Amino acid sequence: MTTQQLALAAACCAVLALLAAVALVRELRGRVPDPVKPPSRLAARLRHARGELPERWQRRWRHLVTVAAVVTLAVWAYTGWPVQGLLAGAAVLALPYLLHPGDAAVQRIERLEAVAQWLNHLAGVHTAGISLAQTIRTSAKSAPAPIAANVQRLSDRLRAGMDAQQAYALFADELADGISDHVVLLFQTHSVYTGPGLATALEALAVTIHQQAADARDIEADRRKVRKAARQVSVIVCVVVMGCMLNTAWSAWYGTPVGQVALVVLGAAAAWTLAWLRRIARTKPDPRLLEALPARPGPASGGFR
Repeated sequence: MTTQQLALAAACCAVLALLAAVALVRELRGRVPDPVKPPSRLAARLRHARGELPERWQRRWRHLVTVAAVVTLAVWAYTGWPVQGLLAGAAVLALPYLLHPGDAAVQRIERLEAVAQWLNHLAGVHTAGISLAQTIRTSAKSAPAPIAANVQRLSDRLRAGMDAQQAYALFADELADGISDHVVLLFQTHSVYTGPGLATALEALAVTIHQQAADARDIEADRRKVRKAARQVSVIVCVVVMGCMLNTAWSAWYGTPVGQVALVVLGAAAAWTLAWLRRIARTKPDPRLLEALPARPGPASGGFR
């Protein structure tokens, strides 16, 4: 075997060993997450990145990662150099993001509409005289689909005895939207200054959020041409770059050590350009009103910026 083939075999063995170790640790620790323990920063970012994909891609996330790993190894074996393989795997992972540059904004609108619907439900249940925490736990089973998982985690944290202020702050970090922060601020204020009028405040906030979601839909309708152009440019760039890299007549120089370093720089520049196109095609959420909690927060909750 050549040196390159031995390096590829060693890399495959290392990856398999790492995956086996991770699987063993997960089995030993159990697969049921602790609702009181907040997610790590890496896990939160991965969840946020996955949440920006359409629902059908979220369901196939593991398949996408598996295909990217296979493509990485296949291109590495075909070209004999690792950077080409890594770029090919990264292109596979980035493909759904490039094809759906505006889906994150659409999902945000659907999430806001779901929040407004959920607040109306909370207002109706709360009139029965139960506490806010009990109202949230009761609503978890019937929460709208776009925020069902978030509401369920919030309910689990409250049921597990987590401090209400911190549980609400974690809920705000998961939604990561300035509009949703208004909801959390209302929850946090009521948990300190309990009193009448919560149902009325929930209904009024629901009306406001529903109107903001309707305005955001109008804005997104005007950005369809921008998203279409960004999608076309991104796909063309990926096809041309990958075609050049797989053609040994055009990419022979990149097979040298110096060429591999240059390819890393060019690949990073191309990735930044595609990410810039995606940012142009999407609508940013409203600025946060609450400070994001640290990766492993203590008992204190987030405060105003």
